[in-house]
Amino acid sequence: MFPLQFGIPGGPEILVIGVVLLLNLVVIAGFLGGVGYFVLRIRSGGSVDERLDRIERKIGRLEAEVEHLREQED
Repeated sequence: MFPLQFGIPGGPEILVIGVVLLLNLVVIAGFLGGVGYFVLRIRSGGSVDERLDRIERKIGRLEAEVEHLREQED
């Protein structure tokens, strides 16, 4: 005669519980990641065009500073 149950007793149930917990963690991490993304977007200030203008001005200042330092070396 063969046993009616193979492997670990309750094994499939434990597997289902693990899959459900994993899916819950993925949903929670996705939600928290989305909230964090929007908080960072709000804190960065302004629209995309304003932020791009700020970055371009900062790059211009850094390029001018590098050029100035190169002139001092010569």
